[in-house]
Amino acid sequence: MSGRMLTVVLAAVAVAIPAAATAASAAPPAPVQVQLGEAKCQDMSAVVASMPVLAPAFPDGARTPVVEYRITGAPDAPMTPYEVKVNGETKGSGSVGAKGLIISSTSLPNNTTTKFEVTSGEKVLASRTYTPAC
Repeated sequence: MSGRMLTVVLAAVAVAIPAAATAASAAPPAPVQVQLGEAKCQDMSAVVASMPVLAPAFPDGARTPVVEYRITGAPDAPMTPYEVKVNGETKGSGSVGAKGLIISSTSLPNNTTTKFEVTSGEKVLASRTYTPAC
């Protein structure tokens, strides 16, 4: 009986070792998490009236689509740079570190299919396509 028991234990160890090696070699968790919100319509006409220099950024200030995003640093994350891009054009940038939280928003073109990305270097942290209609 003890010979059979030893064989079963060795077989179980042989199965467990590759699984443990795979788990150990799995990619580490991302240093930051990104959440992208829904496109919402905002009336920016009062802001444009008080700061006319913003008029080119808000062609129809009364109907401006805006997306909120949140970037959260992991508890042990190094400082991680990020860029917010709308159709490839950088709309914001910065960095977030351990336990950091960035909450911001950016406007989108109205009635246009738009690719929204948050990147860190060449790595895409989050991507979503919006077609807002305000």
